[in-house]
Amino acid sequence: MAREAQLQAADSSLAEPPSRWLRGLSWSGSLLVFGGAAWLLHRYVSHLAWRDVVAAWSELPARHIAYSVMAAAVSFAMLALFDVLAARTVVGDRVSAGFAAFAGAVTQGISNTLGFHAITGTALRYRLYAAEGIGAGDVARIVGVVGLGVALGFVVVITGALCWQPAITHGWGRLPGTLLVLALAALLIWLGRRPRRWAAGRWTLAFPGAGIASMQMLIGTVEMLAAISALYVLLPAGSAPPFVDFLPIYVGAVLAGIVSHSPGGLGVFETIMLASFPAEARADLLAAMLCYRLTYSLLPFGLASIALGGFEWRLRRRRAGTIRTG
Repeated sequence: MAREAQLQAADSSLAEPPSRWLRGLSWSGSLLVFGGAAWLLHRYVSHLAWRDVVAAWSELPARHIAYSVMAAAVSFAMLALFDVLAARTVVGDRVSAGFAAFAGAVTQGISNTLGFHAITGTALRYRLYAAEGIGAGDVARIVGVVGLGVALGFVVVITGALCWQPAITHGWGRLPGTLLVLALAALLIWLGRRPRRWAAGRWTLAFPGAGIASMQMLIGTVEMLAAISALYVLLPAGSAPPFVDFLPIYVGAVLAGIVSHSPGGLGVFETIMLASFPAEARADLLAAMLCYRLTYSLLPFGLASIALGGFEWRLRRRRAGTIRTG
């Protein structure tokens, strides 16, 4: 979640070194994760025959590719709804629902591929919302509420998977799943009692109410299930685990990609997926992941880039017309 905060301290020279140390530790950890994943990925890929990957790619059913595209479309539609709810929570009717959905879809389509969501997502949203007269503080609050919604979606999906007892948990998943259910219920009760705010220096974030948070959980659940389905429908039928068993593998791979700061989780995501499948299925899996990168990453990235270019062109024409009129 992107946060815009001004830290107040009596001695700023004492406050700066810890922040530099934290940033250094964060980047060092990310480099270690990425380096380890790159090494493992090289080991996995070096044992594969590329003719087997090409053969697996040619055998992907066209209808499964179409299902993957449709699942990706549902996922990005839900991500756009996050912006609609966040904009309504932060700025009310100052931004139309259609524009907020456009901003969310374009931002997610581009930042999902480039990575560094806190930077790319915030910068793109500021560029778009600023054209509607929304200030930097409100844009940061929108980013914060969107991030909360995405996080709630992750938690709800993991909670459901644990309660369903996937084989990967070896029977111990129901207890943490039940605890997460109780935690989510407590969160909704806490948000429903009165308006909640989080303050950091001069910057405040108004938490959504229980109704909006419940909508975020529902939207986040649909979004995550659609994103997982976009890859699952491409997996080889003979070696694909049940959907509920595949779910925590996918979520873990996505989270590791986010931690690594790799663009789109590239390399890290693939490594965890390959490590979770038997060696004889890895050629088919790699072909499925390459197709998934096209349907879920490159296709939305291309469409979002075209849409952003059209927005910039219209914005320049509008400004030029305003200057001529003036």
